[in-house]
Amino acid sequence: MRILKCKRRSLTVFLLILVIFIAEFIFMNHNYFLYSTTVAKVKKVTDTYLNSEEGVSGEEEKYYQQSLLMEIKNGPYKGRSIFVENTYSVSQIDSTRYRIHEDVFLNINATGDEITAGISGKKRDQYLVYMVTLLLIIMIVLAGRQGLLTLASLAVNITVFIVCINRYVKGTDYGKISFIMIMIFSVITLLILGGFTKKSLGAILSTLLTVLVIDALYRFIIYIETPPYELMDYMVGPADLSKIFTSGIIIGCLGAVMDVAITINSAVHEIVVKSRNITFKVLVKSIREIGHDIMGTMINVLLFTYISGSLPIILIKLRNGYTLENLVRFNIIFEIIRFLVGSIGIVLAVPISGLIAVLIMKVWRNKNSCC
Repeated sequence: MRILKCKRRSLTVFLLILVIFIAEFIFMNHNYFLYSTTVAKVKKVTDTYLNSEEGVSGEEEKYYQQSLLMEIKNGPYKGRSIFVENTYSVSQIDSTRYRIHEDVFLNINATGDEITAGISGKKRDQYLVYMVTLLLIIMIVLAGRQGLLTLASLAVNITVFIVCINRYVKGTDYGKISFIMIMIFSVITLLILGGFTKKSLGAILSTLLTVLVIDALYRFIIYIETPPYELMDYMVGPADLSKIFTSGIIIGCLGAVMDVAITINSAVHEIVVKSRNITFKVLVKSIREIGHDIMGTMINVLLFTYISGSLPIILIKLRNGYTLENLVRFNIIFEIIRFLVGSIGIVLAVPISGLIAVLIMKVWRNKNSCC
């Protein structure tokens, strides 16, 4: 009977997920009315070879011209067909190839009854919505209550980030904004996920103290030698480059530091609760072993995160004649600094978290002994 009930529940969940995806698919492929910008669907594509050009490194780049027949899906010209020309290269570094059945945004120019248009970009919102929905469903189905709490913490952090960035755009000092973001990210995330417990308190204190040490360490380093902030990509020379970069370093490693902090504090809590007579020496040894297990993986997570963020632009620059030496000196240097400072933070988080966890559990044990 219980097995049958579980099967019915699983079938109900599966059908509900299927209905959600079908409804979402239908809506996202017919939501043109939501846009003030003209949207059109590609009905027919004709590609014509134009020419080939030799790149800086001697590679050959082929160029094609597309003749696109499109049907306008919204606005005053809804239902009308229009031909649009598009040129693209095989690499598509600075151009885009369009395919049949894709939705695109158009800039319409009307002269009497005649209309011409240029493509301003692809309509990709449906893919984003599909991925977000899939993430929500997986987290709720597989993680249950903890999945909901994780989603809640994500929603809060995203909201805080948007609000803080808007405040910066309006003129608020970035140093104050980054301090507020780091405090809220650390405290709110750990409280939502762990609740108001000794483990969460220890993790919060460990995270904030580690962040303070990282900040002090980096300030000392840049006091000796200031990085060439003016060479950072997309910078036009704001006065607070140092604050922006420092904040990026701390926020970049914040997740890894929080993970180390909560892992150490949870482990110490479980060890002390289940082995009340454990000695300080054995507890420190256990913390060291746990730290060794998680330290390497978290540092590698940080490395892969920074590599993945820089890899596309690195490959493009190498393809366009940049030498590896110049990339390291003028571009990758910032990723190297982020990685090194973040890795130091992860390493320091282990003893700091262990110390705070032991102190909290010692106070808790003494309090229980007195009672």
